[in-house]
Amino acid sequence: MMQAIRGRAGSIIIKVLFGMLIVSFGFWGVYTRSDYFQGHSPETVVATVGDQSIRADDLQRALQQALERLRAQFGGAIDTQQIKQLGILDNLLAQLVDRSLLDQQAERLGLEVSDDTVRRAIFDNPAFRGPDGQFDRQLFGQVLAMNRLSEDQLVARLRRDLPRADLVQAITAGVDPPRSVVDALYRYRNEKRVADIVAFPVASITDIGTPSDDELNKFYEAHQELFRAPEYRSVTVASLSPGDVVGTEPVPEDKLRSEYEQRKDELETPEQREIQHILAPSEEKAKEAQAALAAGKDLKEVAAIVGQNPDTIDLGLLNRQEIPSQLGDVAFQLPLNQPSDPVKVAGGWHILRVIKIEAATTQTFEQAKDKISSEIKLQEAADKLSKIGNTADDALAGGMSLDEAAEKFGLKLAKIESVDESGNGPDGKPMSLPVAPADLLKTVFSTSEHDTSRITDTDDGAIYAIHLDKVTAPQVRPLSEVKEVAVAAWQAEQKRETATKRAEALAASAGADKPLAAVAAEQKLTVMPGVAVGRGQNRQQNAPPALVAKLFAAKQSDVATVSDATGAYAAQLKEIQTPEAVSDEAAAALSKQLSGEAKGDIADEFTEALRKRFPVEVKRDALERMF
Repeated sequence: MMQAIRGRAGSIIIKVLFGMLIVSFGFWGVYTRSDYFQGHSPETVVATVGDQSIRADDLQRALQQALERLRAQFGGAIDTQQIKQLGILDNLLAQLVDRSLLDQQAERLGLEVSDDTVRRAIFDNPAFRGPDGQFDRQLFGQVLAMNRLSEDQLVARLRRDLPRADLVQAITAGVDPPRSVVDALYRYRNEKRVADIVAFPVASITDIGTPSDDELNKFYEAHQELFRAPEYRSVTVASLSPGDVVGTEPVPEDKLRSEYEQRKDELETPEQREIQHILAPSEEKAKEAQAALAAGKDLKEVAAIVGQNPDTIDLGLLNRQEIPSQLGDVAFQLPLNQPSDPVKVAGGWHILRVIKIEAATTQTFEQAKDKISSEIKLQEAADKLSKIGNTADDALAGGMSLDEAAEKFGLKLAKIESVDESGNGPDGKPMSLPVAPADLLKTVFSTSEHDTSRITDTDDGAIYAIHLDKVTAPQVRPLSEVKEVAVAAWQAEQKRETATKRAEALAASAGADKPLAAVAAEQKLTVMPGVAVGRGQNRQQNAPPALVAKLFAAKQSDVATVSDATGAYAAQLKEIQTPEAVSDEAAAALSKQLSGEAKGDIADEFTEALRKRFPVEVKRDALERMF
């Protein structure tokens, strides 16, 4: 998912969406309860805060909003497992806990807001202002609809949110760092070290040879952690998927036709338009572009005039829901090949042109009936699986063995020998598993040896249970099994040691009276002269972080060496560059950043202190079960 985010973050649609999110009011949407809970009660408590409870459906609504925003911004399927891996689920729960803490403290202090304060909060919100900068009732309604809020719900939300915001504002007001601190930190962060660097890459060292038996044995004994096999588990799996129980009898035509009539909206392909656009930074530039188009200039040529990359003019084939509403209102009214007037939205001024229109279509009954039939059968299969799963689960809970349950309820049995937590076998290759690996492996590695699990549902509709037959503890593989790996590891270590010795020998020959660059030239080594590096992680720097750290600890003319997995480096510090003056603009930007961070820290400390008044308990078992 992160790769998709990075890959698409530069597109104009994404930039527009980011702009709209920045000016949006950021409320928690009101979402209908989804099928996510799969038969579990959404009333399950996942955390308690004082005398209040945070329930699964509270967290699910927050999670659904996060998923919808990510999908809207970056496209593709983003599932709950990815959300958990990225830490978003825990962050969302932490936000709900903090909100509850602040709400209870605000209530304890008797904080309230007047009708006039609520009205001002709405009228002053930039998300509700039209192009003239005034409150726009129509836009107000559109934004509420996008966030699935009624006006009454918004007002009720503000009556809760504003006292909380006032409380946070009261405890963080006036947190601004002194200018002397800002200047000092700016100079520290922007200090540069200039050095001559000589690199000894591991890849350039080829004369290592192979170890003797004695050398290899000593290496193996000293590095046994490199050859340790993970824990393996052998299990028996009983499972069924919807495809295993799907019916073969044809669905009656009257049922198909009834379903077709109910699903007509789903079977419609909306009108799509292939859209091009010019994005201008100002109204003046937009009007200049409009005049150039009217004079017959090509759209790509005009894009270059306003400073836009001509390769970004194509937005592609989009339907009405795939483009921000303000642009869509214009694009889906335009005649073919006629540029629009400039339109102001978040991100700049746009001129749109439609070069292709694909009319909306609806599948006929004949076109759709096979798909509808398959979906009806799968739904019936899912219902059947649910009943089988519930009955089999009761039987297992009553002491029936997994083999007996499989025979009685028609579950498919599969033996899995020696799988590790990543789903790989002893050969390191992925094993073929009867159900979704993420679901199955979680159960396998949370079940005790010789125990049978409960029936579990997977995200793709299958059911399964496992019996854990055997646990093989992690152990060091014998040298005879890993000899090739051990030889390669020995050679890699020898290359690193050789590179390190060469860097250290070069450094020992250099000093203030004999520069590193001169010694390297005598030895016909390649020098990277005058490399400037800054503090922090910068991928563009031609020096590893460990070397940067040593250069910032060195004095002028000092020579430093470091080594890592890629090789070794010798460097001589030639110059220390510290900014002499800090501009007001740079100082203001850094001051704003520091102030924001300090306010965040104070707010965190405050909510942490509130936990003593309103104790917090997160119910991890419920979280794992529900999410």
